[in-house]
Amino acid sequence: MIFARYLTPAREHQRLGLVCLGVGWQQVTGMQFEGRVLGCYQLTLITGGSGWFRSGNRHAPRIPVQAPAAFLLFPGEYHAYSPDPTGWREHWVLFEGPTAAAYEDLGFLDRAEPVMSLGGVRPLRQGFDRLLTAVEPGAPNREVVTSAIVHQLIIDLKTIRVDEDGSRVVRYFDEHATEPLTVGEHARRLGLDEAGLRSEMQRATGTTPKEYIVRTRLSRAKRLLLATDQSIHEVARNVGYDDPAYFARLFSRRVQQSPSEFRRTGQTPGQP
Repeated sequence: MIFARYLTPAREHQRLGLVCLGVGWQQVTGMQFEGRVLGCYQLTLITGGSGWFRSGNRHAPRIPVQAPAAFLLFPGEYHAYSPDPTGWREHWVLFEGPTAAAYEDLGFLDRAEPVMSLGGVRPLRQGFDRLLTAVEPGAPNREVVTSAIVHQLIIDLKTIRVDEDGSRVVRYFDEHATEPLTVGEHARRLGLDEAGLRSEMQRATGTTPKEYIVRTRLSRAKRLLLATDQSIHEVARNVGYDDPAYFARLFSRRVQQSPSEFRRTGQTPGQP
């Protein structure tokens, strides 16, 4: 059983930054995909069965795949995969664009971990069901709708992969980011070494503990600047910066406005 639909987005759709090139599902038995190299990304969801996967080169070790699981194919990268003799059921989507590369940079699409064991697949299955409906003949705005669904699939995949330790780390930093502690001190509070903390934070947020602290502090500073009449000095201290001049420079560089300008306009032309 095989179903597949392919799209050819126009230049206007390419400006969305992420476009769907094809989507499908199949029950695969007695078939092996060996030595393939794609020019785009592919997300494959395995909802039943088992098999193996490898990437990088033909001498790379085989990675076991046991449903529920997913694996990613990256543009220009050698890959091979095959179900066991009993077969597997897969859903797949092809996509490309600079936004996909940005998701890779943020750790949402990880070449170092192309195969992912999943605790549940319901959000991803629902996303693929929406994709299959969106590419039906006569469906309106197919390229735009499928682009939005692929965005959500990538986010759902990341959300499913974040384990309890990762969630614990994010909750901790959301609460304690403004405290005057080093990354090592935060790690010890969490019962981790610095390498373990960096690994958990990267998995959960796609960034480093230091960068997450800065972003969290600046986001709180924005709220204080707009919602209170605290002075710039007070805002700086309340978000963890004893040196208000350093805070002002950091804020201006990241937000592209000084704290005073941001308070006056309430606008954010840049991102922290």
